Amino acid sequence: MLLASYLSLVAAAASGPAASDVAKEAKPVQVEFDAPTGCSGADAFFSSLRSRTDMVRQADGSEPHTTLQVRLTRTRGRVLGELRVVDDRGGTDTRKMQGATCDDVVQALSLTAALAMDPSALLSAPATAPVPGATSGTETSATPLVPTPPGKRDRSEAALSKTVDDASGSRSASDAARFEVGTSALGTALLTSSTTPGIAVSSRWTLAGHGVLLPTLGLAIAYLRNDAVQSPGPVQVSLTEVVATGCPLRFSASMVTLQPCALVAAGWFTASGRQAMHNYEVGHLWLSAGGTLRVAAALGHGLSLELEGGAVAPLFKRRFYSTTQKNIVGETSSISPVISIGLSYGF
Repeated sequence: MLLASYLSLVAAAASGPAASDVAKEAKPVQVEFDAPTGCSGADAFFSSLRSRTDMVRQADGSEPHTTLQVRLTRTRGRVLGELRVVDDRGGTDTRKMQGATCDDVVQALSLTAALAMDPSALLSAPATAPVPGATSGTETSATPLVPTPPGKRDRSEAALSKTVDDASGSRSASDAARFEVGTSALGTALLTSSTTPGIAVSSRWTLAGHGVLLPTLGLAIAYLRNDAVQSPGPVQVSLTEVVATGCPLRFSASMVTLQPCALVAAGWFTASGRQAMHNYEVGHLWLSAGGTLRVAAALGHGLSLELEGGAVAPLFKRRFYSTTQKNIVGETSSISPVISIGLSYGF
């Protein structure tokens, strides 16, 4: 009886560590990292992840593994981070964070990844853990890992996300200031009988502010003519104008920004007949005003894709006639829709 008990204890002692090792076997992961120049890299992200949990290891490439896709972008004086967790069966989970610096966001995303892989991961990295941005491949830490109860996971992620946002908000308001240059293709209807395409180059300055109150002032030079891509009909027109815009508010969600804007424009408008025996060209001062809604999507590295639409109204209505005033061959639109698409680069 005593021998049987002794043998059972020996068997339990022998099998216990092995079972524990199986239960705690580290999960293979592969890190894919995309970030602007000067930000942390994949090694720093994995070091921060490894300092929070010992339940992960780098995949050898041939085994089933979880892929951690990390993408950082700089926009509007902030750093936006996205973590996509792709498991070995193709399932995905995406989380997004924003903060003042690359290191802040890398820390937040590494905690999110750690909790996704191990609910008992550390909430904060050990004091001796590698700092994001370091190139050292060391993965060990002198501070033992202390498990965190699984029930704190959601609260932990929310708390860290708030910390990152607070850190961004504590920076100087001047960080929100931004200068942009851009170019766009645009279209409008100068005459009621035809559309008028054109091109524009622009510059904008976003002033310092808080929340949605981030005013943007812009200045653009545009050139339009109605015979650029189609027959102009009886009247060919062109317009060279300077456009001033003011956008008092900015609404941002992830990497998309909305801005309502008001504009005024001044330029020189020319028209010439195309179906008369004697063609004459006339020129007039052009003044107009209106409003648009600008939608910008950040592409990374300071680039943004912009779509803008609205309406403008000329202050003076013009009519063009041939031979007699009753034979009207063209007239300017009372209200002209305007739409543009282009790219901008922010400094």
